[in-house]
Amino acid sequence: MTKTNRRYQLPTSSELALKGGLSAKLKGLWSSAQENSFELFLYAAALRERYLDKKTQEYSAEFKDWYTKQEIQHLFGKLPAFTKYAMAGNVVNFFANEFREGKYVNQLPLSRSALYEISLLKDQLSAADLEKLLFSGGDDGQALICPSASASDISAHRFRQQNKGSKPQKSKSKKFNIPLATIYVSSDLYKFQKGTGEHVGAVKLQDAEKLLAAIVGKLNPDVFDVRDNLAKISTTYKNKADAASPSAPLRKPKAKKAVKKKAKSS
Repeated sequence: MTKTNRRYQLPTSSELALKGGLSAKLKGLWSSAQENSFELFLYAAALRERYLDKKTQEYSAEFKDWYTKQEIQHLFGKLPAFTKYAMAGNVVNFFANEFREGKYVNQLPLSRSALYEISLLKDQLSAADLEKLLFSGGDDGQALICPSASASDISAHRFRQQNKGSKPQKSKSKKFNIPLATIYVSSDLYKFQKGTGEHVGAVKLQDAEKLLAAIVGKLNPDVFDVRDNLAKISTTYKNKADAASPSAPLRKPKAKKAVKKKAKSS
């Protein structure tokens, strides 16, 4: 007979009735998850603040010993992973106590990875620009920073911010002279429905941005150099979308009719 864990089981059919208290139950679970996750992140942030040597950027021997003996790595992972929890906690603390009187803290995602990406992004932005991302900046004009935001969404936006207005370089130095790989994207990237401007291809610009951001985020810039073509692709993408939009025919200049000159009578 298979043993079951009665604490974790799928809800019964009666518990899934849409007309009952299901929505209230889900909202309550979400609120509890948010409270517990945020508190865990805040503890990590406070521990890092107390036991990290600001000069060496190393945790104290006392903390490392405690971390190992108490097997805290089974909760947070190794110390680099713990640091990401701490950075997530700094974001929670910032939005709860330092930014716009805490009114946006409930709009933060629960994901540690997403919060870590926000910690990197917010250092690139002014307060006004950061606030805009609570209303826009995401896919389809939605808010970038929201409870459902993923780390890849925020990482891709951060990647765009870093590369905004930058010109592609042929070579940073002779150090980077061994070609490692080449990535091509499907022509579906530029596939738009004529007359509506709706993107109908299998891959979107956001997909390409997220992929690049994921790759760059995992590379050591001292030994790897990624030279992307994103600026040119973004311009072409926008032009293709504009050409397929309903207003495209209205923007086309009208062809000038040839004026026939009357022959002068002799």
